[in-house]
Amino acid sequence: MPESDPASPETSDSGEDRAPTGDAFPETLPPVEPPSARFIVQLFLIPALIVGGVIGVYFLFGRLATGELDWRQQVDNVRSQNPHVRWRGALSLADMLDADANLGDRGQKLAANPDVASALTELFTETQAVSPRDEQTASQLEFLAKALGRLDSPEIVFPVILRAVDTGDDPLLRKHGLTALVMISGRALEQGHPLGAPEIVQPIVAISGSEDPLDRHQAAFILGLLSSPEAQARLEVLLQDTDLMTRANAAIGLARHKSLAGLPVFESVFAAAVAEPLVPEKVTDEATGLAYFERSLLLKNCLHAVEVVSPELTDEQRSRLARILEQVADATKDAQLSIDSRELSLRLAKEE
Repeated sequence: MPESDPASPETSDSGEDRAPTGDAFPETLPPVEPPSARFIVQLFLIPALIVGGVIGVYFLFGRLATGELDWRQQVDNVRSQNPHVRWRGALSLADMLDADANLGDRGQKLAANPDVASALTELFTETQAVSPRDEQTASQLEFLAKALGRLDSPEIVFPVILRAVDTGDDPLLRKHGLTALVMISGRALEQGHPLGAPEIVQPIVAISGSEDPLDRHQAAFILGLLSSPEAQARLEVLLQDTDLMTRANAAIGLARHKSLAGLPVFESVFAAAVAEPLVPEKVTDEATGLAYFERSLLLKNCLHAVEVVSPELTDEQRSRLARILEQVADATKDAQLSIDSRELSLRLAKEE
């Protein structure tokens, strides 16, 4: 006789295991209504917005706190006795200054932070005192000078830079100091508050009388970024300098202040570009590459300076410059400079 299945409801002795009959269920179920849009919004969207807001605030304050902690940590690193830690901190601060500047009003204004400025100027002073100076130290000085050039803390930075500039027997240090001043002065001019204090102008005027042409043309460039009658007067003198770059930087500096005193210098640069055209294919080595770069940069800057002073030109001056610039455009084989020369020529001709 076959065994019965104990789990089967048909053979179970207990009524609890039997399937319910139809009478156990109601004949009709209540109607199912879909949830309204308002209910869905209340159920999902509003909590999501609340959670998102909380997370956003958390990350915002966390990021601000981390940023402040980071620059403070790098300042501490710059003051470390471990040279590897010290220079990693300096590199990080320079990167942070660049990144912060790109953020504009959203940044931490690290360029004006006195702690950052003090740490970097101290390291610059310490590094410039190293003697004898090897190649690595020279590179470190160049890097630090450019880092100081990123700062907007004149009361801390300027005394250090001006001491470097005023070093008569250390041309490398003076060069790096002038580079920092170019950066600071240029940024101040762009921001609408050019520098012009006598304690800044006078050392640069003194440097512009150096026997080294590099000193003179760097000084001329800086003087053109300053707002000072003494600087303007010195630029007019430098228009007669024996060095072409010094004359050109003096003319460009005067043009920034809407002066036409440097117009003959621009015309001579344009004439030279016609007599000896710029041909990229002639660059064959580092020396010819450097010469080409300097000449093309000089032409580009002179074109821009003429554009700046174009509203001040007479009809005769516009006509003369338009003709020579058309010749420059035809002669030069540098495509961009040719285009720029022709466009400026057409604008000048149109304004006559």
